[in-house]
Amino acid sequence: MRIKLFGSIAFFLVLLHGDGLAQSSSGSFTRDVLPVIQEKFAPLLGRETGLSLESWDTIIAGSDHGEVVIPYDPDGSLLIRLATMLSSEDSLSVQAANLSEEDILTVRAWIERGAPNDEGQIPYADASSLLYACIQGAARVAVIDMDANLVIRTIDLQELGFTENSRPHHVAVEPDGSAFYVSLIGDDIVLKFDRNNELTDQTDFERPGMLVVSPADSLLFVGRSMKAVHPPQRIGIIERSGMEIEEFDVFLPRPHALAVDPTGRYVYVGSLAENRMATVDYAAYRPELQTIKGETHTLVQFAVSPDGQMMVAGGQLTGEFLFFDVSNPSTPFPDGSIKVGMAPWHPVFSPDGNFVWFGNKMGNRATVVDVAGRTAAATVEGLSEPHGAAISPDGRNVYISNNNLKGAYAGRYIWQDGHLPGVIAVIDAESREITKMLEVGPNPTGLGTR
Repeated sequence: MRIKLFGSIAFFLVLLHGDGLAQSSSGSFTRDVLPVIQEKFAPLLGRETGLSLESWDTIIAGSDHGEVVIPYDPDGSLLIRLATMLSSEDSLSVQAANLSEEDILTVRAWIERGAPNDEGQIPYADASSLLYACIQGAARVAVIDMDANLVIRTIDLQELGFTENSRPHHVAVEPDGSAFYVSLIGDDIVLKFDRNNELTDQTDFERPGMLVVSPADSLLFVGRSMKAVHPPQRIGIIERSGMEIEEFDVFLPRPHALAVDPTGRYVYVGSLAENRMATVDYAAYRPELQTIKGETHTLVQFAVSPDGQMMVAGGQLTGEFLFFDVSNPSTPFPDGSIKVGMAPWHPVFSPDGNFVWFGNKMGNRATVVDVAGRTAAATVEGLSEPHGAAISPDGRNVYISNNNLKGAYAGRYIWQDGHLPGVIAVIDAESREITKMLEVGPNPTGLGTR
């Protein structure tokens, strides 16, 4: 079995050759691989504006649109996909037909080794600012370097023994980045991976959805997927070290939205089916239920401000964006709402707490809310069924996943598999403009970062 996870390979390479180094006995990149890319693959890369084929560094840096090489993942790398997966309806397929099997195998073998340079260095082996994206339609997780804004690794869940329909949905990350967790709707499992993308543990849970890590102890909370029509009225509480799980009654139909207060004592749970939420003091095994006034919102997801004073949520059906005062975390209360329309989805606060970003699922846009003014400060157009949201630790970039199941985003290529390209939009938080659309595979959903 070919392993695409850099941990499986890079760990042993580190032991043998030092951090981020690969064996150089398989050939020289400059002598054996670079000429093939420059002479044979170049005609396929005309749509990749900003790409230079001058050297290893420039090829690894990718184009204005994203990476062209994903280390250890030739089938996911644009170079190999252009050579082998273009539809005959794409005009570039003529150039692809001119490539020999030897040319393709040369580049493929290099990528399988981790795409090393002449010294054996593996790209982004020391990357630390990581974003994890669930690619639900391909049973994969993409690992994105938020400094380079490129996909740098992929985790193929089928290679790990999970089903084609495992449907990874959401990600939660340890505060120190040492591990991350992925919910699989289709396989009814929550997975744990270490920092090297190695699967270390898992636990069963019926239709897992949103995940949230407690900042104060070793617990992970799990809600139910939106696809679960009549799930148990319970959330999962997982001891992260051993992945032992306990189910906790919250007495709400379809518990979905989740957040935890900064003290780690209370977890907030919202219902998709009715205007109710639960504040769970899990140490005391007691949920406190409350009703939210108005029409049925269908609460998609919560987010708590960095200072712990405010919680927000989007209402899918009403298009309202709701504010909650959680200054006393045991007794949150509704504190107003604004109309933003078009199904506000997963909210994320800026690191300073001044703004909240989220995608409008039915509006193909993102909205920026000014927290102090309680107003929609701006919208960003050009998205396609936006879903998950995340923000870089420095607040510079916002990331929005786009399901693109209806094809509002056309993509640059036509592929044999017929999949519409799911994308991660990279948005400059200051200019509020899209700077990249990273094509990551069909139907990307939840995002997670530290």
